[in-house]
Amino acid sequence: MSEAPPLEGQKAVRLRLAPASGGRRVRAVVVRRLRAIASFVRWRPRFGAFALGSVLESPLLLTNPGHVEIGRGVHIRAGARIEALDTDAGPARIVIGDGTSIHLHFHCGAALRVEIGKNVLIAGGVYVTDHDHAFDDPSQPVIANEAVLAAPTILEDECWLGEGAKVLKGVRIGRGAIVAAGAIVTRDVPAYTIVAGIPARPIQRWDARASAWVPVPNGDPRR
Repeated sequence: MSEAPPLEGQKAVRLRLAPASGGRRVRAVVVRRLRAIASFVRWRPRFGAFALGSVLESPLLLTNPGHVEIGRGVHIRAGARIEALDTDAGPARIVIGDGTSIHLHFHCGAALRVEIGKNVLIAGGVYVTDHDHAFDDPSQPVIANEAVLAAPTILEDECWLGEGAKVLKGVRIGRGAIVAAGAIVTRDVPAYTIVAGIPARPIQRWDARASAWVPVPNGDPRR
């Protein structure tokens, strides 16, 4: 029996996002545009804003979509739960910026405000919220107290959230930051920083002078 070839190191490859041949490429563009028009006709009357060119596929749950604003060229894949809750502080708001791509089974819940910037990439199974349940009185079950603790959550432009990441209340994720798969983010993430773990901590930061991602020292006070 011959030996298996050695594993190669990682290398960058480009995805083929459109069919290679000219005819297939044209048909793919036409299909995308027709889907976007159908999505606009279906969802624009229900949302606070829903720009032409965006697509929302088969959401699992929409709560108060009139308080949700979706920009241009947004694609939200199937199974999303998008919940803008009513509270005594007034209607919550959810804003999703132009060009953002959100994959399967996304869950976003807002009691105050969740803002997702432009050209953000969100993988499948990601949860973004601005609140959690109040539990200061153990004699009253959480399920019965109808109280939440809330603080706005913001994802700035061009960040990337990996598969299954969780972003909790009051967090700001900086421009171009990356959240690793499965991470739970409980505090702010600086721009152009990679975080991982539970709770998430910086592991790399973009060094513009070196044009490279560099490790974050364990003693970095900004982590």
